[in-house]
Amino acid sequence: MVELQDKVAVVTGASSGIGASIAETLANQGVKVVLTGRDESR
Repeated sequence: MVELQDKVAVVTGASSGIGASIAETLANQGVKVVLTGRDESR
């Protein structure tokens, strides 16, 4: 398995759905996550 600790990922569409799920999963694995989305309220 690839070691992701302390890596950085940019996740687009992170406001909801698949993007939000991917962002959460990566963050739980120690990845520093940069999130982008169109809806600031989410």
